[in-house]
Amino acid sequence: MRNFHLVHATTFSTGLLLAAGLPWWMTAVFGALAGWLWAKSNGQGFWGGFVGALLLWLIFAVVRDVDNEGILSTRMGALFMGLPRWGVLGITGLLGGLLGATGALTGYRARVWWQAKQA
Repeated sequence: MRNFHLVHATTFSTGLLLAAGLPWWMTAVFGALAGWLWAKSNGQGFWGGFVGALLLWLIFAVVRDVDNEGILSTRMGALFMGLPRWGVLGITGLLGGLLGATGALTGYRARVWWQAKQA
């Protein structure tokens, strides 16, 4: 269980660097790094990356939404058949979570492959 927390904490904390102007896809790179370093199973890699990136993207989306008084999320929701603001924010978090989960699982599987190759 400890490693699960390390995976999502690493994904989340390194993802905070996104605020420094790094591109959105770096979430997968940070997830891969966390999965390589900390994950002990496929599940830990996937769910650790998912939780860390979901929290990261959801917090960023809510902060940006509050900053612009919900204008963007309301307009985006209107484009998607009247989806409410919270729905747009939730989908944003979900997509970020999937990106982080894919990265962390890839990092874990790459480490397993590398260790098998070295043996």
